Order: sequence, then structure tokens, then C-alpha cells
Amino acid sequence: MKKRLVLMLVIFSFLLTGQAGAQQSYEPDIEIVVTAGRVEEEADWIPASVSVITAEDIDASGQTTIVDLLKNLSGIHFRTSSGNASQAEISMRGFGENSHGRVLVLLDGRKLNRPDMAGINWLQIPLQSIERIEVVRGANSVLYGDHAVGGVINIITKRGTEDLSLSFSAQGGSFAFNQERAGLSGSAGALSFSVNSEHTSTDGYRERSGYRSIGLTTDLGWDSGGLITPSLFLSYEKLFFEMPGDLTKIEMEADPTQAENSADEVNEQHVNIDLGITAGRDESRQLAMNLIYGLKFIQNDIPSSFLPYTDLALHTFGFTPKLSLSGEMLATDNRFITGIDAYYDILKYDKFDEQARINKNLSFLVTKLALGFYLQDDLTVLDNLLLSAGARYDLALFKAETKLTEGTPIDDQKFHQAPVFDIGLVYGFGQSARVYARYGTLFRYPFTDEQVSMYGFGSDTFLTDLEAEKGWNLEVGAEVGFAGLLTLKSNFFLLDMEDEIAYNSLTFQNENMDNNRHLGFEGGILFAPLTWLELSGDYTYTKTTFTQGDNKGKEVPMVPNHKISGLTAISLPAGLTVTFSGNYTGESFVGGDPDNSQEKLAEYLLFDILCRFTPAGLKGKLELSFSIENIMDTMYASYAYYSGYYPAPGRSWKVGGSYQY
Repeated sequence: MKKRLVLMLVIFSFLLTGQAGAQQSYEPDIEIVVTAGRVEEEADWIPASVSVITAEDIDASGQTTIVDLLKNLSGIHFRTSSGNASQAEISMRGFGENSHGRVLVLLDGRKLNRPDMAGINWLQIPLQSIERIEVVRGANSVLYGDHAVGGVINIITKRGTEDLSLSFSAQGGSFAFNQERAGLSGSAGALSFSVNSEHTSTDGYRERSGYRSIGLTTDLGWDSGGLITPSLFLSYEKLFFEMPGDLTKIEMEADPTQAENSADEVNEQHVNIDLGITAGRDESRQLAMNLIYGLKFIQNDIPSSFLPYTDLALHTFGFTPKLSLSGEMLATDNRFITGIDAYYDILKYDKFDEQARINKNLSFLVTKLALGFYLQDDLTVLDNLLLSAGARYDLALFKAETKLTEGTPIDDQKFHQAPVFDIGLVYGFGQSARVYARYGTLFRYPFTDEQVSMYGFGSDTFLTDLEAEKGWNLEVGAEVGFAGLLTLKSNFFLLDMEDEIAYNSLTFQNENMDNNRHLGFEGGILFAPLTWLELSGDYTYTKTTFTQGDNKGKEVPMVPNHKISGLTAISLPAGLTVTFSGNYTGESFVGGDPDNSQEKLAEYLLFDILCRFTPAGLKGKLELSFSIENIMDTMYASYAYYSGYYPAPGRSWKVGGSYQY
């Protein structure tokens, strides 16, 4: 059955791309260079579905967060319990609970994912500092290891420019929203620099759903023309947000803006430091080494929970040397990379009786040592055929130490190991079409607080029986362009998971679930028939079902089967651009409902509009914008767990301006 499915997908992809230009060398019309393979390469030579959002796209979008930029892409789904972007949980390839742990998020190639269950803080990198965002769909465990199960998102920050450049922007809108950004970049001799800052604040759509964030990034580079090129990246972000809690469906329908919790709030601080050293005059022989430090400090004041006042301090140390070699081998182009990913995480968890944090009654120390060895080779077999193959051996050691407890000591340790491999093919047709196929195995380690249950009321335990997730991924895709007017993309995937981890509300512990299967399709279309008109659309179908156990044949909760997005951009005279967009998300089973016995989370359809005005004849670039989101004021929830619903924002507006010189 598996062989038949693979054959059908391959045949479909070839039919989609056609045979035009099959005898020509493959030279894409537009060369988009990405770092998805941990080295710079053309996106069209990657055996995966890839999307790139450039700095120009970010400026033109009028969006205020990374979540807003990504939410309309095929294969990406966000859900949030408060409506603010900092807490948005990302899902790719049909994962439900804790789906953010199965999407690897990188900052300039270094992971932002931390080993605890807290999700990615999407506000820690100011949009002003981003050069581009690369989205690679599908598993990539060989090159990146842990977390790279559903996809990889790489956020590339801006480097210093040759000439001095200044930029400013400000926006305001509904619910007391305001955002201010400033950036400066330039160079002085061999030194290049880029500094960006961002402040965002809002009261939120719901009562007690506001947040405030301030972030700063600095990038320094030194290029004197020698063999050694050092660089230094620094970022700091401080975040405060409120947690309004869940509502019953009746409460949500009566007033979706009300809050259940009157005092729950969280303070976070994030620090990222990356010292990079690159040796080599060109990319044919290059050694790159990065020393990484990350700090995440979270102070939870959640009196409505059984853990009302807790502190989490997480230190991450990393060392990632990488060697890349490229050149001719047996009269064909060849690129080989190998490297080591070494990370050491130290998590300190403290629980207090009161908000003043005077009396500590619980304290645990959990460490994770992870080491991965990888290699990959890309061989150009023919002018238009590339073969990619790689392997990785990864291991991790978790240790827990009880410092102070009123519950049960958790002193223990657990060792995991994960050998994985993948193989891929890319075949290009003429100048505007390609097909690709990829098969590989994958893994994900448990979060530290999945491996270790830390509650402080008698059920504290080190779950030595909890195993790492593993599985395999198969995908076949195609892309075809017609004279620069029409572009079509398609991707079929089949992903089988073993030992996926989820919380069992009956045993109050994290457990390895029954095996499940992720089957889906991602498609996109871009049509630009006129210089002033652009139409695009994306469709994602995903169905994730249990393949064994009591719930065999049932769907995994929190995975919508259908997602559709569309956009129309119209360029009018005098520098005016109007963009209409729509986003449909299908129904799904609510969290905690593996037997599919509860009422589904309803589907929803949202519409947005953005108007931009860029006057000509000015020194520098001035842009004014006005937008309305959720025009129809649709009442919906992107997230629900059991009978608890978390309403999403209703209609809102923003007005702003930016200037770059």
C-alpha cells in the first residue's frame, strides 16, 4: 500500500509540472538563496517546500509580529489562549498538544527552542531587525536534530550596510495598541553594525489580555579580508502579559471579552548571545564555529492555579562547529557538510507560597546535555538532477536533582539516543519547474518538564519510562511557473509517529501516546496577470489519526482538517496599494478529546484589509498605512481544551507610518 501511494504521488507531481523544457539545464528565473541546509544554497535545489519572507515583504505587509507574517502561509496554523502573539502556539504537519515543540525555530541558524514546555516567545526578535524568514516544511532531524519534526523556521537578522541607514516607524490602534521601532546600520572600515529596537504595548481585546514588550538587537561584523571573520549577535527582550483564562461556550457567546481570571500574569526576560567565527576565504572550504548563550527567566504569578507563584530560570550553552566543502567530484558538483551540535541546558525551578517570594517550598534543578553528530552530501548527478543524503547520531542525558520539596524527591536520570537519516531528490525542468521527493526518519526528545513532573503536592516524579518521539516522513512535491505570470506549488506528505507525548488528564502525567499517522496536502498559487494586480492563495489539508490502541481511527485533537488563505493586492496610481486577504480555518476536535466524543471547535472565516501610501519624490522612503483586521467582527476561538474556550480578538484597526533614510 505504501509503495502504491508513493508511486501515485510521484506520477501526480510529474503530471503537474509537465514535460516542457525537460531537455534543458535547470536554471531558475529567480535565484533565492536560503540557509535551510545550514549553508547558503538556492531554494529550488532543496528537496522540500520552502517559503521566504524578505525584509521588503515585511515592510509591505504592515504586520506587527512574526505570527502575523506566518499565519497565512500554507502548512502553518497558530492558536492562542489569550489573543496576543507572544503566546501563539505554532503547528505544522498536523500536531496537536505542544505542537510548538515539533517546529524548530532558529535565529541565524541557532535554535531558539528551549527544552522546557514554554512556547516560543515570538516578540523577542524585533521585526525591524529581520532580513528574511525562511520556512522549510517537513522533518529535518538530520541537519538540525531535536524539534525539527513538522518544519524549520529560520529568522535571519540584518547585517550592517555599507552606507549609513536610519529607519523609524510607529503604529497605533484598537485596544490601546501602540508599537514603535527604530533601526540604525552602517559600517566603519572593516566593522559593520546593525542596531534595532522595538516597543509594543496593548490592553488586549479581552479583559486582562494585555501585554507589553521591549526588545533590542545588535549585530556586529568584522571583515578585514583575512582568513578569519568574527561576528557577534546580542538580543534582549522583556515581556509582561496577562492571562484572562478560559470561558465556557455559553460565556463566550454572551461576552467574549470577559476574563475568568482576575490576577494571573507573567513576566519574562530573554537574552541571546552568539559569537561566531568563520575561517576560509570562500565557501568551497569553510569552517564555522559558534559559541551560544541563552537565558530565559519566567516569573509566573497565577493565583488561579495550583502552582500560583513560580520562577523558572533556564540557561543554555551551545557550541556548534561546522565544516562545509564544495567542488567537483567525479566531474560533478558536490557539496559536503559535517558538524557537531553540543548544548547544555540548566533549568532551575522554584515554587513560593506568596507573591513576595519570601518562603520557598519547592526547588528542583534539571539539566539536559545533548550532543549530535551529522553529515550530509548533495551531489549534482546531472545538470538538472540533485541527490541529497545525510545521517545523524544524537544523544541526550536528562538529570534531576531535588533542592527543596514538600512533595516527592525526583532525583534520577534518563539517557536517550536517536540515529536518523534522510535522502532526497530534486529534478528541474527548464527554467521554471521542478519536482522533488524526500524520505527520512525523525525524533524529538521530551521537554524537561515532560520528562520530570514537578508539582509539589505528592505526585512529583521522574518519568523514566517516557521515551523520545520517533517516526518517519515521506513527501513528494512540485513547483511550476509560467512566464512569470503564474506559479503553482504542491506538496503531499505522509508522516508516521511513534511514542508521541501528550498529557493524560486521568493519570496527571505525560505519556507516550499510541502511534498516529499524519496525511496531508499543501498547495499554493500565485497569479500576476497585470503589473498592478497580484492574486495568491494557499490550501492545506491535514488529517492526523491514531493507528492503534483504543482510539484507532479517531483523529488527534486540535488539528483542523482544512485551512485556506487568499490575498489580492492592487497597486493604484500615486503610490497607493490596497491588499485584501481572507483566512479560513476548518473545525477540529478540542484538546483533551482523543476519543472524539466532545463537541468540535467551530470553523471560522476572517477578512482583513490593508492600505499603504508611499509618496514619490521624497528623500528617503516614507510610507503611511491603515488596516482593519477581522472586518466582519467574527466571534471565534482558535483554541479550546475540554469545555474551556479561549476567544480570539474581534474587529480591530491600526494606523501607522515609517521612514527610512
